[in-house]
Amino acid sequence: MLKTYNSRISFLILITFLASCAKNPVSGMPDFVTITEQQEVDMGRAYHREILKNSKVLKNKELTKYYKELGEKIASSSHRPNLDWKFTIIDNPTLNAFATPGGYVYFYRGLLAHFNSEAELAGVLSHEIAHITARHAVRGMSAAQVTNLLIGLAASNVPGGSISNSGFNLLNQLANKGYSRKYESEADEIAKEYLGRNGYNQDAMAKFLQTMKSADDLENEIAKKEGRTVSAGYHNIFSTHPSTENRIEAMNQTESMTGKKNKDEFLKMIDGLPYGTSDEEGYVRYNTFYHPFFAIKFTIPKGWDLKNLPDRLIITKNKSEIILMSDNLLRDDIDNGLTPKDYLDQNIDKTSFLSSNKLVEQKPLNKNKMTGYTYLYKTSSMIDITYTRYSVFFDIDQEDKKPKAWIFIKKFREINDDNITKVIDESFQKMTEEEISKSKGLTIKVIRFREGMSYKKLADNSPLGRYAEGKLRLLNGHYPKGKPEIGSLIKIVE
Repeated sequence: MLKTYNSRISFLILITFLASCAKNPVSGMPDFVTITEQQEVDMGRAYHREILKNSKVLKNKELTKYYKELGEKIASSSHRPNLDWKFTIIDNPTLNAFATPGGYVYFYRGLLAHFNSEAELAGVLSHEIAHITARHAVRGMSAAQVTNLLIGLAASNVPGGSISNSGFNLLNQLANKGYSRKYESEADEIAKEYLGRNGYNQDAMAKFLQTMKSADDLENEIAKKEGRTVSAGYHNIFSTHPSTENRIEAMNQTESMTGKKNKDEFLKMIDGLPYGTSDEEGYVRYNTFYHPFFAIKFTIPKGWDLKNLPDRLIITKNKSEIILMSDNLLRDDIDNGLTPKDYLDQNIDKTSFLSSNKLVEQKPLNKNKMTGYTYLYKTSSMIDITYTRYSVFFDIDQEDKKPKAWIFIKKFREINDDNITKVIDESFQKMTEEEISKSKGLTIKVIRFREGMSYKKLADNSPLGRYAEGKLRLLNGHYPKGKPEIGSLIKIVE
C-alpha cells in the first residue's frame, strides 16, 4: 500500500515537472499540460476518423473549397501555423461548430446559413482556431488527469475510502465547466486578433454572437408555445446567461471598427445551400412531410411542429405528441398471412395496458397500395383522461426496399387532437415516380430586398410554416424587429 502511494506521489511530481516545462503557444507563458504536441495531434487524428465515420460530410465542392481556404488563411496567420490544419463541413442542420486538438475544425451546415458576411464566418473560424492554438482542450484534459490522480491519492489515504467512476466524472465535469467561461472569453480575444491580422472588421464575432443570442430568444419563444424544454445553441449560448451579454460587449470593444466584411460575396456563395434536413433524411414543405428515399408522404396538421431525428419523427403541439417509427418486416411473415392488425396485436403490450384502458375505436386503413390498421384507447385515472392511438401501415411492394411497417404512436390530452391529427393517417401514402424525381428539400435562396417587400409578406409565402417570420428574421440578423435596406441582399427559404 505504502509503495503504491509513494509511486503515485512520484508520478505526480514527474508530471508537474514536465508540465512546468511547457509554454503556451499564444501567451508564451508556462502552461500546465501533461500532453505533448505529438500526442495532441495523434488524438485529433483519431477523433477525426471517428467523426468522419459517424457524420455525413457536405458534398458542395465550391463551398467546401471556399471554407477550407478561408480557414487555412486564418490558421496560417495564427500562433500555430505549422499544424496540419483540417477544416470540415458536416452536412447537418445543427447550429454549431467545434474544434478538436491538433488542428481539426468542424462546422455544421446549419450554422453556415446563419452568417451574414464572410467576416462573421471568419470570426467564428478564428474563435475555433483559437481554442486549438491556446490548447484549451489539452489544458482541460491535463487538469482532469491531475484531478483523477489526486482523487486516487485521497481515496487511497483514507482507510476503506473509494470514489465511484460517476463521482470522478462529476468532479471532472465541474472542473472543466469552471474553465469554460474563461476559455470562451480567451478564444474571443484571440479571434479578434486573428480577424485584425487578416483585415476583417473586428466586431464581426460580436454580430454573430448577437445572432446566436437571438436564435436562443426565438428557441425560447417556440419552446414556450410548444410546452417543451429549450435546446442549447452554439457553444451552449443562452440569452439568459449573463456571460453572453458580457462576451458581446467585450467583442465590440475593438481598437478599429474598420475592415472588410464581404457580405454580398458570402451570401452569393451560400445561395442554394440546403436548409434543415436533407432530401435523404426527409423534409417538410408547406405542412407536408416527404421522404423521397422511402417514397412516403403525409400531411402535418397546421400548428403542429416536427422534429426529424435519425431514428424517428416527433410531431408535437403543447402536451400532445406523435411518434413515427419504422420496423423491417420479414417477407416470410407477410407470405404467411401477417396483417397490420396482427402486427399491432403482437406489439401492443396487453399485460398491463389493456387492464386499465378502454378500446374506443379500431378499423382498417387502406391508402395508395398500403394496407393499415388503427386502434384508439382511452385511459382514465383519478387525475385526468388521456388518449393513445396506434396506427400501422405495411409498405411491402417496393422491389428494391425491404418490406417495412410504418408505426404512429399518438398520445393526446384532448380527444379533439385525435380528430385533428386523423389527417396524418388519411394522407399517409406513397409518393409517385414523378414526385420522387422532382423532389427537392428546402434551400437557402438569396434575393434582393425590393420596395414593397416585408418579412411578414415573405413569411406568408414561405414553406417554413408556423414560425416562418421569426426564422427569416433570424437568418438575416434582424430578429426580432430589424429590417433590411432596400436593395440589399437577404436570405429566404424555398
